[in-house]
Amino acid sequence: MSRVRHRSRAELPPSPIEFAYPLAIPDTTVLGAAILDETPDHFALHVFQALRLTFAWAAGPDVSGAEFDHANLAEWESDVLQTTGVDEALWAPVSVIASELARPAELEPERLSHACLAVVDWAVGEQAFGTAVLFAEAAAVVWPNNARLAWICGKIYRERQNLSLAGMWFRRAKRVAVWTGDAELQATALNSLGNLKVHLGDLVAGRQLLLSAARVAKRERLHERQAKVLHDLLAVCIYDGSYDEGERYAAKAFSAYGPHHPNVINLAFDVALLWNQQGRFSRALPVFKALRDRFLDDDRHLRLLVSTARAAGASGDPAAFHEVWTQAWAMMDRGAVQHLRAAAPLELALGALSLGLWQHAELALKVSSDAARELREGETLARAEALLERLARRQSADRTATDGFTHPLKTGDLALALVRSLDAQPTAGARNTGG
Repeated sequence: MSRVRHRSRAELPPSPIEFAYPLAIPDTTVLGAAILDETPDHFALHVFQALRLTFAWAAGPDVSGAEFDHANLAEWESDVLQTTGVDEALWAPVSVIASELARPAELEPERLSHACLAVVDWAVGEQAFGTAVLFAEAAAVVWPNNARLAWICGKIYRERQNLSLAGMWFRRAKRVAVWTGDAELQATALNSLGNLKVHLGDLVAGRQLLLSAARVAKRERLHERQAKVLHDLLAVCIYDGSYDEGERYAAKAFSAYGPHHPNVINLAFDVALLWNQQGRFSRALPVFKALRDRFLDDDRHLRLLVSTARAAGASGDPAAFHEVWTQAWAMMDRGAVQHLRAAAPLELALGALSLGLWQHAELALKVSSDAARELREGETLARAEALLERLARRQSADRTATDGFTHPLKTGDLALALVRSLDAQPTAGARNTGG
């Protein structure tokens, strides 16, 4: 039986240092400059005042003191309520904040926090990200024992690539979740921390945090979170080459998701990429084929096409190879996914070499090496040049594993289960093939 340390709506204890440092918000008079730049000119000072007074209230009466003069606050509330010509999605929550702060003795923290989150929603929609993160922090300091609000701050910082502050807020979210017994948010925060470590290149620490998240999710029967964490562990295994371990995580993730979950599409793609890296092309190819027309975004669609080409070439399926070869070049010719213009033709070349299509391979390798020099992708350039040497000797690239293309997948095989799951799900719809 799981044990939680504490379940309470009371204020958090002051002792753990991790509860303090994310809440020590730097001088809001400086940070508030973002508000003046990002909000409507004739309303910006009201938005800034709402932020400043929210932090002042959260700091407590010993700190805020003179900030809460009743007459001044009543006048400010009246000014806010009478302001016109402002998007209601911003005006309404700022009005709620003003009304709450005008009566600090009767203020409801949860209502004030929700109003701050409504400002966040408006700011994200307007790409006013400085305003968004400030009001997310305000929501978190007003309602400090809500772990989800701390996690939202971390998420916004991560999306803005401020990884240091993202990590601090994720750690706070985890500690608050442990204190309040919010197992779901504890698992989510550990999941986010693990992914952050992986993103920073610390695979060992990332793996340990993800395993901790998986244990919490399993213990609390949070099946969807468990599946997502196992899926993330699969990605770690792809990065560090732990292929057999990665396939075990993939099988567990598929079981936790269930065959009809929409994330099975992403899981199938990731595990098929793992099989390609292992050289188990005959397992990857039917999964890649079942993923056809599943991705509407150019990035993943091009990755799917070139990965299919490599698997088809190694499996001896020229018809499948030529089909995706044509589609992939059509995407690259129209300038889609510029950051893949070195890596994508390299995968196509591998498929062509496996089929002995020397002219196809030469074209793809020259395009890949030229793009790799331009992009300064040293590893891709080295691989392309090594394959050009193979091409000169008319040597194949990949070789089909012993369970070759003509051998059907066996009942109980993860690849077969994924194909059947994908066949039962609707396709993503028509792709945009425009420029």
